[in-house]
Amino acid sequence: MSIETPAASQRPDSPGVRFMPPFLFYPCILLGPALGFLLPEPAIPLPAAACAGLGIALFAAGFVFMMWGHNRFTSLGVNVKTVLPASMLVTGGAYRYSRNPMYVGMVALLAGAGAVPGGLWGLLGALVMALYLALIVVPREESYLLRTFGAEYETYRRAVRRWL
Repeated sequence: MSIETPAASQRPDSPGVRFMPPFLFYPCILLGPALGFLLPEPAIPLPAAACAGLGIALFAAGFVFMMWGHNRFTSLGVNVKTVLPASMLVTGGAYRYSRNPMYVGMVALLAGAGAVPGGLWGLLGALVMALYLALIVVPREESYLLRTFGAEYETYRRAVRRWL
């Protein structure tokens, strides 16, 4: 005999990602400066002005792409939080180019911020975020979207790349 608790039976279906990516973003952006304070930092083999220029451009592009995806969700009234159910499959706007524009933008933002000072430690935060997204978040979300939207999601998945 199985007894279901009220909390479990009332929990909405979702991707099940309890540690939402924005919560990891902040420690990742601090990772580079923290390591730079503790350890000698290997330099990016480019002139400082090039690192700063590329970093700023990557940061700006990441921010714009991330917000394009986020604004598409909010304008349609779709939940952004990974612990809430999706009310519809979003395929327009930035989602025509990437199935995960908010995550692509977040990683680009971290990489850009890390590249500006010209050291490699700052790029480590982007790597940590990318690994968390690729290995934990996106597989759960894709499984949920396939379960929720079936053939519609499968068609979209075949037509649009996961990242870029």
